[in-house]
Amino acid sequence: MEIYLIKVNISIILFYLCYKLFFQRDTFWMLRRSYLLVSILFSFAYPLFSLKGWLKKQEPIMSAIAAIQLDEFVITPSGALNSSVFTLENVLWGIFGLVVLILLIQLFLQLYSIFMHRIKGVKSTLQGIPIIKMDEKIMPFSFFRWIFINPNQHTETETAEILEHELTHVRQCHSADVVVSQIQKIICWFNPAAWLLAREIRFNLEFLADNQVLKSGFEPKKYQYHLLSLTYESADNKLGNQFNVLPIKKRIKMMNSKKTKKTGLLKYALIIPIALTMLIMNAMQEIIASTKNEIEPAAVTELTTLVNNEIQQPVKSQTKNTPDVVISIEDVPANKSAKSAETATLKEHNDDKNNKLNEMVVVGYSSDDKETSVSEQDVFELVETPPSFPGGEKAMYDYLAKEIRYPVEAQKQKIEGRVMVQFIVNDQGKVIRPKIASSMNPLLDAEALRVINSMPNWIPGKQGGKNVNVRYTMPIQFKLTGNNSSESEKKKLSGNIVNIQVKDIADAKKEDIDQKELEIPNSTLIILDGNEISVEKLKEIVPEKIKEISVLKDKSATEIYGEKGKNGVIIITTKK
Repeated sequence: MEIYLIKVNISIILFYLCYKLFFQRDTFWMLRRSYLLVSILFSFAYPLFSLKGWLKKQEPIMSAIAAIQLDEFVITPSGALNSSVFTLENVLWGIFGLVVLILLIQLFLQLYSIFMHRIKGVKSTLQGIPIIKMDEKIMPFSFFRWIFINPNQHTETETAEILEHELTHVRQCHSADVVVSQIQKIICWFNPAAWLLAREIRFNLEFLADNQVLKSGFEPKKYQYHLLSLTYESADNKLGNQFNVLPIKKRIKMMNSKKTKKTGLLKYALIIPIALTMLIMNAMQEIIASTKNEIEPAAVTELTTLVNNEIQQPVKSQTKNTPDVVISIEDVPANKSAKSAETATLKEHNDDKNNKLNEMVVVGYSSDDKETSVSEQDVFELVETPPSFPGGEKAMYDYLAKEIRYPVEAQKQKIEGRVMVQFIVNDQGKVIRPKIASSMNPLLDAEALRVINSMPNWIPGKQGGKNVNVRYTMPIQFKLTGNNSSESEKKKLSGNIVNIQVKDIADAKKEDIDQKELEIPNSTLIILDGNEISVEKLKEIVPEKIKEISVLKDKSATEIYGEKGKNGVIIITTKK
């Protein structure tokens, strides 16, 4: 909400400054009206539009990556929920809401006053024009289709001038502009430009009405003297279109000004680059924000699978639930062609003898575009000697238990769930480029990133005797408990480490593709695009049509698919 309000007010300021610099002195009052109204409507609308889909860079390489996943860490509230609401943020929002409420009450009182005038007045006709005739002393004004006037206060000529003036407001529906400007002023009450923009809208509407009076044949000097005679009359209702809107001097000056040349119309084309700039800046912010949450592909050099079947899970972790293992496959763009492919078998080690799901097939395709090679320094998923936290795994979980705090606001809103944080331990042991791989809620995401960012240096991993960069994924679960227990829980995840890297294999032929046999027990549940299929049917699927493959095991499988999922579930999504 804060970001939205900031964007709205920045836009209002820009449009107002542009108006003052280029448009306030010309006589294109109808165009000025359109500009001012569009300025408000666009300012409130553009933050809601997204051009991210148009501007987002398309990934040219198809890749299947399963990064190292650390054990899940569960965070529960460490104590009683802090009941204090007197935070700076809450105080500021309280002030904002209070002022908005006061201004809204003021607006409704003005509306109430108009409706009371309508009830007291008598519907009549004056010089052939429908009016609301008032017996009390009142400054003439209009509101949408109602014109309020006391004929006894004015001469016949003055009445004719007033009616022509107010009819212009009625016919052109000027009250809609006034209401819109009042609403934006209420929401953006802290922004001086919002108040100034509302004032300019009022002035311009009066210029339009004054111009129509003069075009109707009334004597300019007499009309201007008539306005001057009403200078010290007070308005009964600020929401209506008042006949004597101040400053009178400015209105008279505008009536006597020369018409702007038609070449001045070109200035109004400025609204297009202003609007486009705001839209693109809004879209770029979204792209930057979403890029931070994307999992970066590994450096691509060749299609390789490194499967470690010897890594055993710690004995203590065997009693814990295993995580879902998700292999994502990104499409080759339609304007690219794949020269080659290789099918490899990815194996997962699990000591649970009842779990029959041991392997799955993932197909990776490379692009024929040589410019798609990644130039960044290689980031490994599997290394001979993985990085280690100072003091070992236990020390890492002790650190997390000490540093992570369950956000108070998240507790109040009863927000809980798992946040997947991805980061790289570089060749110097520093934790760099942490990002949210799977978001739960901005409050939880921010806390997870804060703790990962504050981690001390690790002992770097090694490959071939050299320090290397290694990518990690850590699931952090925020879980509310009935008694707000202070004891943090730790959960071990099972599954082995897999590395897949993709590169162009130039001039390869389809017959050269190495297909390894797919071995999946008949007891495994296989879901294709939401429908259950057999192992035989699975083998008939053309690899090129596969978009995504997911593997569910143990509790995560049975929770969704019941008894059918006890031996594992393979979920396949094809390209549409």
